[in-house]
Amino acid sequence: MKADMISPADKEKDFLSLKETQIIYLELLVEFTEICKNYQLRYDLCGGTMLGAVRHQGFIPWDDDIDVSMPRPDYEKLLELVCDGKLEMRSDRDIISDRNDTLARNFARYIRKDVGRVSRSGFEEANDCPFVGIDIFTVDGMPSNNFEMGVQLFVVKQLRRLTLTSVQKKNTSRKGKLAAHIKNIYRPILKKIGPYNLARMSDKICSLVRYENAEYVGIVNGMYGKKERWKKEDMLPQKLFSFEGEDYYGYVNADMYLSNLYGKDFMSLPPEEKRKPHGALCYLIKDEKQI
Repeated sequence: MKADMISPADKEKDFLSLKETQIIYLELLVEFTEICKNYQLRYDLCGGTMLGAVRHQGFIPWDDDIDVSMPRPDYEKLLELVCDGKLEMRSDRDIISDRNDTLARNFARYIRKDVGRVSRSGFEEANDCPFVGIDIFTVDGMPSNNFEMGVQLFVVKQLRRLTLTSVQKKNTSRKGKLAAHIKNIYRPILKKIGPYNLARMSDKICSLVRYENAEYVGIVNGMYGKKERWKKEDMLPQKLFSFEGEDYYGYVNADMYLSNLYGKDFMSLPPEEKRKPHGALCYLIKDEKQI
């Protein structure tokens, strides 16, 4: 995204370097996996983080975020602990989600309140998760029937778009001015429905097929659609992968998973022009009022 899409006030912030940002995320990963260990919850590296572990044994050099996944039963247990105030973690950390109206998304995020984030696009409202965090996606049951799967993924995709539109500023769209004007027409309706309600609707669609009884599972709330559907028997086994000098769990069939997402040549580097950070810009919160 162009730097001039960031507000003048945000441009005055002392943003962290890519390496500093990666260190922040790595600290969060260490802490989150320790939480999972303490409460006997399963997690797996996923997406670009899994690709980084296999191809680079750490971060993709230009990557600036971390993604993990959890089977739906573990995810629900985690959020139940959070909502009941029974999860022990540092006072400047939190796990936010649609369950307690802290994150208008169909996934959760483990954040640290001492590090702020600014969207590179400048589209999101200031109160739309102003803190750095690692995204926690759910692995849900998915329909065995391809048509039913397609319907589920289509509905989730549309609800995701509506949710994002509801938390974006007026006159903004990644598709240009015309799209922004069209969104201005129905954005007030979405805001009245409420972004958290939209996120919860999406989450319910993601979990329609019970994980425990499913033949196929996948990250329904991810960005890759049908590419993330696996047979559960192929997804269940885990393996430790080295990531920045420490071992973390991921899918034992990582090659199958990464081939589905990125193609059979996933070990090859993309063209140089595509080697760019895509996450938010980060800065240390000092005397600023935390939201």
